[in-house]
Amino acid sequence: MLVVACLVATASAAAVPAGAAADTAAQSATAPASPGADADRSALGTAATPPRQTGNETNNSTGVIHENPDEVDGENELDRLLSYLSGELNGDIGASTLRLSRGEYEAARAALGDDYDDSLGKYVDVEGETDGNGASEEYRTVGETQRAYVDTVSEFRETRREYEAARRAGNDERARELARELTRLAEDGESQSDRLLTAFDVISNRTDSDLTESSTQITAVQANVSEQRDEIVSREFVATGLTVDDYDRNISFTDPLVLSGSLVAADGTPVAGSTARFAVGGQTIRTAVDADGSFELTYRPARIPAGSSSVTVRYLPNDTSVYQATERVVPVAVSQVNATAGLSEPAAPAYGYADGVSVRATLRVNGTPVPNYPLAASFAESSATASATNASGQSTVSTTVPATATGAASIRVAPDGDGRAVAFAPAAVSVPLETEGTALDASARETENGTVVVDGRLETDEGEAVSGQTVAVSVAGREVASASTNESGAYRATFDLPSDASAENATVSAAFDGGGTNLESSAATASIRLVDGPAAAGAGNGASGGLPLDLAWVVAGTAVVGLVAAVLLRRNRAGASATTTTVDDEPTASDTDDSSEPDSVTTGTPALDAAADALDAGRPNDAVVVAYAGVRQSLGPAAGVDDAATHWEFCDRCVDAGVAPVDALESLTAGYERAAYSGLSVNDEAAAELVETARSLAGTAAPDATDSPDSDGDADASEAIGAAE
Repeated sequence: MLVVACLVATASAAAVPAGAAADTAAQSATAPASPGADADRSALGTAATPPRQTGNETNNSTGVIHENPDEVDGENELDRLLSYLSGELNGDIGASTLRLSRGEYEAARAALGDDYDDSLGKYVDVEGETDGNGASEEYRTVGETQRAYVDTVSEFRETRREYEAARRAGNDERARELARELTRLAEDGESQSDRLLTAFDVISNRTDSDLTESSTQITAVQANVSEQRDEIVSREFVATGLTVDDYDRNISFTDPLVLSGSLVAADGTPVAGSTARFAVGGQTIRTAVDADGSFELTYRPARIPAGSSSVTVRYLPNDTSVYQATERVVPVAVSQVNATAGLSEPAAPAYGYADGVSVRATLRVNGTPVPNYPLAASFAESSATASATNASGQSTVSTTVPATATGAASIRVAPDGDGRAVAFAPAAVSVPLETEGTALDASARETENGTVVVDGRLETDEGEAVSGQTVAVSVAGREVASASTNESGAYRATFDLPSDASAENATVSAAFDGGGTNLESSAATASIRLVDGPAAAGAGNGASGGLPLDLAWVVAGTAVVGLVAAVLLRRNRAGASATTTTVDDEPTASDTDDSSEPDSVTTGTPALDAAADALDAGRPNDAVVVAYAGVRQSLGPAAGVDDAATHWEFCDRCVDAGVAPVDALESLTAGYERAAYSGLSVNDEAAAELVETARSLAGTAAPDATDSPDSDGDADASEAIGAAE
């Protein structure tokens, strides 16, 4: 409710400049687009211009009209706020559809980015405090679906260009492969656009908004995609027809459908080929085709609902075939039969936290395997992974032991839905479990504003990260904070010291209680590292061009020129003093001058301490960039990666050299790329996780992996590392 109250307090002020903002946005919306955008726009049709607004309407520059909450009579503050947030969301939707209609795909995605998600979160909060209009789910559907639709249309355009290039090159087989991919993308687009149009109608009805312009733009985009698909299909493929002879309509898994017929081209000639593929009821069946086009197939219903009155038989040509797909709906009456499921015993005598468990499931009807049947699997009230059954009716069920698995925990399989043509009673097998010891570490430091930050990691005795568990933080026996461990086992808590404690003398305790889990309890203590004096905060002057001195020292010590440029760019965008930093592809003479080398080369630890300080100071992007610098300095020598490698080249080479786990390093590299190059903000929680990931990665490097400044290594400490591409 506090969040809602704050939103109410600011809603009116935020709504006041909406007109001015709309005028500015309208001017940009009518400005000429780039040549590339014009090329795409020619294929999509001319984008509609923003509508004129009447006296009580607010033009948000994207063709979306909504009511100004300040002009709505008889509404309370929460209703006005809900209306305002609805207008914000509608504006983002309209901006996205407008950009999409112009072929500006990156801008269309960005319009439904963090701001949209933030407004939606607020909308959900406010809707929960009022009777609401039930539009939040539709807004969520639009956000997810429209982002996916932008990707689909963008991929369709790119695939179409590849298709045209293949045709010009005379590569007919490749052109047909791409034509089939275009067909798939167009079908995806049709279903996505239908969902969007339905959601637009619901939102318009429930919020008194007008999303007509967005609907018109989506309809035009999809019509253009479908038109191009139809043109390409008619150009590339020969139409086919499917005829079916008499058959027994009463079918079941034990009494299968036996279907005979013929497959011919549009002119009546038999489809060439000795075999053909058909899709029937979620199964793919390959069967022989005679010279006259006749065939016979057998289908055992398993996945389709019992009681189904028809099945669709669809001919599936090979990707390089000249023939077009065709289908035929045949009437049937499907009866349900019961199968028997079995599970093999786990291989190991006992399993502990984070251990992988794998068993084999088997599904049969009177000894006949049930193929291609989807299973639902679980373990200790958590989901498990189960593949669809293979031709032998077998499936591999795998899971990882969670902390909550205790006592007689079992792996369980069941049908993934009710009422299928094949049903079976759930089967289960017990997994023997053992308790595992844990190790908890902690460090504590005072921040510039006087609060205390405690962070560390929770691991098993075998070094496995323990996630999703609570760590309690205490001072002098009194709990002052708690935090949950993330996927890497890291936790972080911030608190104010009790009034009767001082940072100079207080000892912080962190404790994990393993009660109710298969983990043993553990604890750690730490003295508080005091904040440096005022000089350590830095005024941002000097060579760093606006960086705090602690960050500038770390970046200079790791010689990351590209990172300096990225951080400066972010700070300049945030309104800091303007400083231009140029990053050259090759180091200049001053870059390689021995006199420019620092007195010492940093390791990952100082960099990560500085990254943590940046987090505390509210600079998440700086924290991620500097944490990445520390990891690069730690792992680079061990992997033999030179300074000229890009960040993704560095990642690949470290993984190939076996000096870092792929998931953690890829996650950090992607986070660094966002923080340094995208112009977008990394939220505090994500930045904190990335810093902890960096801390774990830096810890994997050998202590002597970093050359001293006096070594004879080829790398110069002043050369750029990871310069911006």
